[in-house]
Amino acid sequence: METIRDKKFTEIYSHILGEIERGSVDRKHGFHLLNFSTYDEESGYPDSRIVVLRKLIKNNFTLRFHTDLRSKKIAHLQKNFKSFLLFYNQKSKLQIRIKCDSQLLSDEKSKKDTWDKSQEISRRCYYVPKAPSSVIDKPILNDDLDVEDKNLGYKVFSIIEAKVVELDILELNYSGHVRVKMEVQNGDLISSRWIMP
Repeated sequence: METIRDKKFTEIYSHILGEIERGSVDRKHGFHLLNFSTYDEESGYPDSRIVVLRKLIKNNFTLRFHTDLRSKKIAHLQKNFKSFLLFYNQKSKLQIRIKCDSQLLSDEKSKKDTWDKSQEISRRCYYVPKAPSSVIDKPILNDDLDVEDKNLGYKVFSIIEAKVVELDILELNYSGHVRVKMEVQNGDLISSRWIMP
């Protein structure tokens, strides 16, 4: 079985881009869900959550996922745009740790197009009456949501763009684990090196 050990750095980079791209369109792929971490200045701790990978923009290696504008991660990014992504595909035994610079998508047309193409079940997440992490009296059911509320829905929907600056790739393998670190600038691979797993 071929491992990343058998590939050139440029081939590994292309392979990783391909796997992440598959994760953005295939909900059964191991990279469809990922961990997104920001720094919470108030608590002094990192803050992590699982997000759904929605898009890969290959030419500048930027990943997109959706969020509620009222969520704490938005406040975190406004104070510190440096963030971290963690992928793990159990099937291929591939872990990718990514340093990135993240911000809200400013292109209103792309945001509107994305909202218009999203499924109703996905949109419901943005009709909750309070910000994520707010204390509530009891859990809210989808039937309790006012999906006609003009103050919610699209108005609190947003997209985060995470621009990749460094990859730390670990492939677990019975014959010996393999790890490589890669630096990226505007989607271009600028340095690569093997490192100890």
